[in-house]
Amino acid sequence: MKNLPLILVISFIFTCITQNISAQSVKDSAQKKRITQVIIQHDSIMVDKDDLKEIKKTRVETGLSYQNNDVYLGRKDSTMLPYYIPFLSYYHKSGIYFSVHLNYLKNTEASRVDLVTMEAGYVFGSGNYDGQVNVSKFFYNSQSTSVSSEIQAGFEYQNGFDFGFIKPNLDINLNFGNKIDYTGSFSLEHGFTALHKKLEYTPTITVNGGTQNFYDSYYKNKRYSNNKKNKIIQNGVSTITGSVVNPYSFKILDYEASMPFSYTIKNLVINFTPTYSIPLNPALINIHTGQSNGTSSNQVISENLTNTFYWTIGITFRLG
Repeated sequence: MKNLPLILVISFIFTCITQNISAQSVKDSAQKKRITQVIIQHDSIMVDKDDLKEIKKTRVETGLSYQNNDVYLGRKDSTMLPYYIPFLSYYHKSGIYFSVHLNYLKNTEASRVDLVTMEAGYVFGSGNYDGQVNVSKFFYNSQSTSVSSEIQAGFEYQNGFDFGFIKPNLDINLNFGNKIDYTGSFSLEHGFTALHKKLEYTPTITVNGGTQNFYDSYYKNKRYSNNKKNKIIQNGVSTITGSVVNPYSFKILDYEASMPFSYTIKNLVINFTPTYSIPLNPALINIHTGQSNGTSSNQVISENLTNTFYWTIGITFRLG
């Protein structure tokens, strides 16, 4: 397992060099991770140089996607959080855009609007260099148990350079919650086309890192919330809370392997993005247990992280 990232890199580069079919850089879905992360993830609209011609046109995009589970930097809630995500985006020919996403949670425990995201940004490109800068505001439901639900706003700078046989990307983020988090990701990708360029797919490997103040707030306020059906209950226990030890330390948090697909039929685009996440550096959690008789105890444990396969599928209509 320790050699998996190296194996992925070698396999990825070999595939890109030896592939004989037509290849180009292509964008992910409107929810990248993601977008998330907003795949949600906090995953913004990804655009590269081959899409800049479209960005230079003033247009509106709308659509709906389905995400089978909420995973952020390899972390997830103890309950699966599948989302239906309708969205509406406006692009101006100057490169400025505005977007609104709504994450509707539907599982065996809840049916509610869990998140509304408003985003504004600017897409740019020159030669083989492209990127975007954006700001986002997140409106989470007070009952949301998403691991990222304590993040209130974000600033992101994305950029990449296409060398032809491979495209490296670097994303830098500032997330604002109870405290500021610094996160970043580095990825390698190469896009391919088929079926007269109607089908596009992009093998991608990514490494994500950052601080975990958001995760500390999640453990304090959401992980053991009394609103959850799988809460911890014992005889005589009145409260259980958790906190992350040293959440301000910057660490590598996960490796991800993904393969975004898109199929275009005139103004309709069908997207599918499977992702496999390998979390790293499990946090040390300080669990505080308060008894109804006034006594309390603390226990420090290492969280149990597991690899996760998750996916997003959606449709986008382009108007204009």
